Amino acid sequence: MKTWFILSLALSCTLGFTPFAAIAGMPYEVVLVKGKVHYQHKELRRGDKLMLADLDSKENMSKEYSNFTFDSNSAEVHLLDVGRRKIIPVSARINKQGRDLMLATRGIKYIRSDFEFRRAFSPENGVLTLLAEDTLICTGLKEYRFSQDSRLIAAYHWNGIEIKQEIGHNDTLFLTRRQLFSINTPEGHVQINSFDVDKISLFIANAPPANDIQNLPDIQPFSLYFLNDIIQYYAQVRHEGIGMDINTVLNLIMPGLIGSRQIQREFGLLNEEEARQWLETRIKNIFSK
Repeated sequence: MKTWFILSLALSCTLGFTPFAAIAGMPYEVVLVKGKVHYQHKELRRGDKLMLADLDSKENMSKEYSNFTFDSNSAEVHLLDVGRRKIIPVSARINKQGRDLMLATRGIKYIRSDFEFRRAFSPENGVLTLLAEDTLICTGLKEYRFSQDSRLIAAYHWNGIEIKQEIGHNDTLFLTRRQLFSINTPEGHVQINSFDVDKISLFIANAPPANDIQNLPDIQPFSLYFLNDIIQYYAQVRHEGIGMDINTVLNLIMPGLIGSRQIQREFGLLNEEEARQWLETRIKNIFSK
């Protein structure tokens, strides 16, 4: 124990951390800041050094998270765990657990009323997290109907560009990465990662002669993330060859972004442990590509 204390103290002094701070936590270094992020009211910049509780612990991460403030929903800071040489992101998106569409049907999925449509796209935390792509049959809609000469449009901003994508027509709604996030730019085709998009708004576009835009009543802008996109986003987080490990990603996603019950419902799993194992396998598969 004494040897560990002396080594920890020496490491902290070498890297610019004060000896007294070394007693209080573990050394982390800021390697990337997106947007503006403050820790205990101090704006963080690349190269800043922090002594924090061990962020490998979900309990510690939750406690430390309350010390961070973000200027937008997409702001985040990447911290280098100096001792274990791995990256840990702390993001405004953590602790905003998403949910599914809350549909009563499985297999071919139906939305049969304005109430079901409104409930599906009004998540409590403003986040929908989908485990897989979906095609929905929407029948019985009145306020939100998109059939014949009308289309359902999703609008959002990405890299400063306003994007509008048709995602529904003839009573069929396509919640797929291709339909929502595949765009053409002057530089060529781009497949946007859904985790890079902050808010999506829905509206109805009517064809001529009406040729108008109809905002959808009572549906506020929301975020929509696909699970594979979230994992892919974290798989690409690197600094000088150092990335994230499987356990860190697992703890960030569940329960911070996805609840175990959502995974259990979708795949018929019995308990939280089975859901966690399923998610760990999915993360390993994507990280290995």
